Amino acid sequence: MLPPSALPGLAVSTHAVTRADLASDVAGGAVFERRLAAWGFARGRERDFQGESRRIDRAVSRTLEFRTAAGARAYVRYLGSHVASLYGAGSTVRPLASRGRTGYLANAAACACHRAAPTLLALLARARRVTWLEVNGGAVTPAALVRLVARAP
Repeated sequence: MLPPSALPGLAVSTHAVTRADLASDVAGGAVFERRLAAWGFARGRERDFQGESRRIDRAVSRTLEFRTAAGARAYVRYLGSHVASLYGAGSTVRPLASRGRTGYLANAAACACHRAAPTLLALLARARRVTWLEVNGGAVTPAALVRLVARAP
């Protein structure tokens, strides 16, 4: 996961991530939970950063492990092609690579709120490991996300 020193000034908490937790992220969670089992999801950890800053208000860093590299790639491919199930219609995705990992950068559809802050997600796989880094805040940019995800395992 992203080290606590990567986002100084934000409160940090760390906990395990289960299949049920991951399934709650997407529409049709029960079906997705069965997919996770088929893909061989083994375990995960999540570090949540929260607070008010000029750049980032919240970041969620996850490291997920699958039994096989094919399972990790399947998870990333599925979410990359179903980004609307995470963030709603109008969300966009583009390919992303970082430190030998490949996957996607997703840009969540903005809500109609006048103070809405961008939400971006880097989702990358290498071997049996998936790196998930979601950031939200007034100054979040794709370049800032790419710099941060380079610090995550």
